[in-house]
Amino acid sequence: MKKYFVIGLGNFGFNIAKALEENSCEVLGMDIDRELVQRAKDFISHAIIGDASDREVLESLAISDFDGAIISIGQDMAASILIALYLKEIGMQKIIVRAISEDHGKILSLIGVDTVVFPERDMAIRLASKLALKNAMDYLPLTEEYGILEVVPPKSFINKSLKDLKLSTRFGCQVIGLKYYANGNYNDVSEKNAQIKIAPTADDIVTEHSVMVVIGKLSDIERLQNAD
Repeated sequence: MKKYFVIGLGNFGFNIAKALEENSCEVLGMDIDRELVQRAKDFISHAIIGDASDREVLESLAISDFDGAIISIGQDMAASILIALYLKEIGMQKIIVRAISEDHGKILSLIGVDTVVFPERDMAIRLASKLALKNAMDYLPLTEEYGILEVVPPKSFINKSLKDLKLSTRFGCQVIGLKYYANGNYNDVSEKNAQIKIAPTADDIVTEHSVMVVIGKLSDIERLQNAD
């Protein structure tokens, strides 16, 4: 079982910790706020009150064998940098930090943090792309130019196989999944209504109530969406 240390149990940290537990990980959560710690106790393995910016507090914890740490402590940029440094010196295997600004992120990268996340920025980009792109249901950015998009197929694609559509040749995109919705309601993701096929074959058919999961350059995916 993997073990993670989550520092900061506000909304982001709490949801990360809860999701890790739901995915069969053991989580130790820490916050200086008693109420946040109390809330987390019902959802994660261990939740304790403590100040992670105090090196002695970190050294008193048996975390040397943990798989990683996630730092999410609100707006205190200096504290998150200090905690990351302490964790590196202690020997934490992997350190992930929520950044609150581009400058914060640059500093974290300079001191050797493994992963810097910008949840608010990334969610804004994801939502904006979903709203701006035609027939887009969901969007996961990979780089500034590339992403994974759930696309409602154009009418000309319906009842054709992926082999016949030749999407890689025509648009430079790859279909990595097909979602089939029995009742045509894309908001109903119940097992009875929605089925997904990962890595579909060339013979798989794009149906009227299906959604294509497409990976590629965003400009190419946009051309695909506008196909006649």
